[in-house]
Amino acid sequence: MTSKVKKHIILLLSVAVALSALWYYGNFTFTVTYETIRSEKIEDEIKIALISDLHSYEFGKDNLKIIEETRKLSPDLIFFVGDVYSRGQTQKIGQAVDFLEGLGEIADVYVVTGDHDTDDLYKKELMTAERVTLLNYTKRDITVNGNELSLYGIDNVYFSSSFDLGNEFDALSESRLNILLSHIPSIEHYGDFGFDLIFCGDTHGGMVRLPFLNGLYFDGYLLPKLTYKGILTDKGLFNFENTSLYVTSGLGNYPLPLRFNNRPEICLITIKGE
Repeated sequence: MTSKVKKHIILLLSVAVALSALWYYGNFTFTVTYETIRSEKIEDEIKIALISDLHSYEFGKDNLKIIEETRKLSPDLIFFVGDVYSRGQTQKIGQAVDFLEGLGEIADVYVVTGDHDTDDLYKKELMTAERVTLLNYTKRDITVNGNELSLYGIDNVYFSSSFDLGNEFDALSESRLNILLSHIPSIEHYGDFGFDLIFCGDTHGGMVRLPFLNGLYFDGYLLPKLTYKGILTDKGLFNFENTSLYVTSGLGNYPLPLRFNNRPEICLITIKGE
């Protein structure tokens, strides 16, 4: 074998190792994303850890890496907005509930289901979980750091043309900070109801994020920035007239670990007064 051939082999192996390392880093390690949202209804700031779309992936044994990183963030509340396990993985329900209870040792956890974690057994287990509250078309009025909040949660993953939150909830209190948790970031169906903040997941950030074009996939569309005709809400903070929507790309890699420029994330949302 000539020295030239050896150099080419070494180069190819080096490239393969580097690409493998980047793939692993981009799919099986996570980051913390920070965002600040301001509201005139807030006196003392509130910190919220937003987590979604784990899809049964594990970051450390029993997801202790996620729990410990969340603990370091010292959130006042934790929101999990769906798909803690994947469809058909009923054997993972116990593990999923244990993970949420582990988060509950840090702060109160509020959960909505996604389009995967819909099993009745899972919902039943959540009803008795310590410091974990399932919001399934329910509302909770809470006080956090002297601030009055109303938390709403829905489990919709499909929406008919007649969908109307007004059929499910009373009118919102203008004096309270009204927050909706929903798996699907369908601002078209939520925006008119008057929520101050909406937190969602589901999109996985489009999995692959391309320079200038953002997510590769959204709501059935490839390259949605060019092709999607609705309101594109694939990842991050979106501000509308009276509502702010935050969409996390989540932690898991369903159906395949093919993230690019879009690492798994925990989000720390700090809500401050104006």
